[in-house]
Amino acid sequence: MELIDIVDEHGKPTGIVLDKDEAHEKNLLHNEVGVFVINKKREILLEKRSPNKKYSPNKWGLCAGHVDTGETLIEAAIREIKEEIGIDINKSELKSFGEIEKYEDSTNTHLTHFFYLICDKDISEFTIQLEELSEVKWFNIDKIIRLINEESTTTVFKKNRSYLFEELKNITL
Repeated sequence: MELIDIVDEHGKPTGIVLDKDEAHEKNLLHNEVGVFVINKKREILLEKRSPNKKYSPNKWGLCAGHVDTGETLIEAAIREIKEEIGIDINKSELKSFGEIEKYEDSTNTHLTHFFYLICDKDISEFTIQLEELSEVKWFNIDKIIRLINEESTTTVFKKNRSYLFEELKNITL
């Protein structure tokens, strides 16, 4: 059971705590984090979601996940990075990035809080969480933008998110 806080439009907890699945069934607003892992070649690490995932199986996406009840956004991002790709980071390595994005559909309405992390590890240095992912790979930012703008079905990203990747090109490494 994964307990999460139900939040208001600003991401502040309302005092309601539910299991993640129940929150999805009731389509209640909750917080999630997304972390752009970027290297000094300006490539982004994307994760290929497991074929067993309920949402977007076999698609490339960010290191991301729900914020557990009582957890800060930064704590959630650090936990997700450790769980999904097996690296330990400290909070000074995480930088806030972009605006809060509201995502709405029939079973998963959430606010995504974005961060970025500079990491120059080789693919072989990541230990992936096999229940969640099937692989990780470094992608050139322009290639990701092209896939998004072509509305490729190989990624989780919608066209309205391409601006985030454009902004990543301007980060000082």
